[in-house]
Amino acid sequence: MTRRSPHPLFRRAPQIAGALFLLAAGFGLVSCRDDDTTPDWDGTAAGAAAEAVPGESPAAPAPAEPESASLPGPAAPAPEGEDAPAANSLRFLSYNLENYLTMTRYQNSKRIDTPKPEREKEAVVALIVATNPDVLGVCEIGTRADLADLQQRLAEAGLDLPHTEHAGGADETRKLGLLSRFPITARNSQRDLTYNLQGQITPIRRGILDATVDAHGKAIRFLGVHLKSKREIAEADQELIRRNEAYLLRKHADAILAEDPDALLCAYGDFNDTRRTTTVRSIKGPYGSERFLEDLPIRDSSGLLWTHYWDYQHIYSRFDFVLVSPALKPLAQLKKSYIVDDPSWKTASDHRAILAVFEW
Repeated sequence: MTRRSPHPLFRRAPQIAGALFLLAAGFGLVSCRDDDTTPDWDGTAAGAAAEAVPGESPAAPAPAEPESASLPGPAAPAPEGEDAPAANSLRFLSYNLENYLTMTRYQNSKRIDTPKPEREKEAVVALIVATNPDVLGVCEIGTRADLADLQQRLAEAGLDLPHTEHAGGADETRKLGLLSRFPITARNSQRDLTYNLQGQITPIRRGILDATVDAHGKAIRFLGVHLKSKREIAEADQELIRRNEAYLLRKHADAILAEDPDALLCAYGDFNDTRRTTTVRSIKGPYGSERFLEDLPIRDSSGLLWTHYWDYQHIYSRFDFVLVSPALKPLAQLKKSYIVDDPSWKTASDHRAILAVFEW
């Protein structure tokens, strides 16, 4: 009997099986990488159920802001040797210091009122000095004495920022601060703003820091905020508080731009919300308008944008922003700007600092 040759498909069975195995393994690797990516926490569900901010809100962007506008290619940190201030430039560092103040902390299983631990302060100072900013805007600073302590430590480490602004609101513990190499030529910090929250007149918690610096003949105006955290409180909905505080910042920025449409305006700080929420969109204003504050998509050395890590829930979020007015936007140097991802960042704070470089 004549033996029939096996079909060609059967002769190639081992190769086909091997290819299928490699293909399946490749899909498995992709799945593992996807599981390890930064979680997306934009508060959309909560925002839909929350009450709208009272009054005529400037928050509705029209036309819609394109996704690509905020997502260019990653900008790596400036190479070594390029961190020295250039003529006709300004290096601005926005940084939430995580409780650079006296508060109740646990020590040896006891609750004691103490300053920020020395080890954390040293890490904060080293990180700031390494970025060599001309202007430093900070959140979660305490009293004026705490700001002076930071200023002195920086000076002793070789970074002299002699000009200061300190601001706050109803929160007696956490304030805002600004230190500058350049003279502060105007101050208009807002400490007593209020809003109507479900029938109650409510004061802004940390105010709005407003300071103008003269940098090589350029008047650059900084607006700093630290909005309500996502921590729930008994008195009111935390999201409504944050939305109303955002509305007050937008209103303040609108007044500035109405008086001077060419103002070099930089709004920054810890917004405690993510880019597509009502809070952040309210601050930015209508896309394409003369009062739109553009979000600078500053990234770390890996191309990532997150600025806050919540250790309890293992959540990475982008809560910190640097926004610029239309007149200031052309001065922004994204390729020289970066999120500071030095390994010591976690010792210093639960936030990562953002360095924005402007040149003209």
